[in-house]
Order: sequence, then structure tokens, then C-alpha cells
Amino acid sequence: MKKIFNGLFYVFKFLLLIAAFALTLFILIRMNVRLEKNITSILPELIPFAILLVLFIINMIFRQHGVNGNVFYNLTCCLVLSTIVCVSLRAILDTNMVLNEKYGYGVDFNFFDNFIAYIKIMLYGLSIADVLFMFREKDNDKIKDEKKSKKLKKA
Repeated sequence: MKKIFNGLFYVFKFLLLIAAFALTLFILIRMNVRLEKNITSILPELIPFAILLVLFIINMIFRQHGVNGNVFYNLTCCLVLSTIVCVSLRAILDTNMVLNEKYGYGVDFNFFDNFIAYIKIMLYGLSIADVLFMFREKDNDKIKDEKKSKKLKKA
């Protein structure tokens, strides 16, 4: 059962990362077009997505069981990324705002702007946890090897 849930969350985290990145990019581009700002000003908001994508690809290529086999980490990734998707969809689909009626913006930029800092914190937290789980697996292997060598010496 653990392997089934782990596999399910492992696939969902890639799909949700793509969806969260696409929705965030869409909102940020529309926001910068409306404010007539340069498109390069959205790069700091997209860096955490790029870092997380690189870490996910590294985990997939090198088959790091410490990260990929951790159900709690995969579940947390799915929860964080689905939260970002929900916030983005709420900002896009909000029809009760005054600016939508008056100017026809179609996206609640103020609501999304309030969550940008939280989005970055959550994504950087996932990146740090990913790196820590990578090294934890190596440390656990060293500890297991030391215990085996001590048992062999006693015997």
C-alpha cells in the first residue's frame, strides 16, 4: 500500500509542478503586461520553480531512494503544489472583484500578489528538504555499513 501511494504522489508531484508553474507564469506575465513592466522582473518568482524542477530531475535520473521513496516528502510536495494551483485558480477565476467589473482585468492580481512570498517560501522549503533527504540516504548507508562491520568484527 505504501508503494502504491508513493508512486501515485511521485507522479502527481511532477504534474502539479508543471501546472503550478504554468499558472504562476500566466498570472505574472499578465500582471507585468498590465503594469507595463519588463518581463525580466518576473525571474525572481520563477527561480524556485526552476530549482525544484532541477532537483526532481536529478532525483529521477540518479534514482535516489531517499527522496523518491519517502511518502511523506512526496505527499508534502503534492500538498504544496496543489495549494499553489488553488491560489492561482482562485486569482484567475475570481469574479467578485471590483476591478473585474470596472476594468475587465479577469485576474485578481492583488490576491495573487499577497501569496507570492508564501509560494517562494514553500518552494524553497521543498528544495531544502529534497537536498537534505539526498544526503540523509548517504549517511544512513554509512551507518548501516559501520554496524555491519562491527557485527562482523565481533563474530
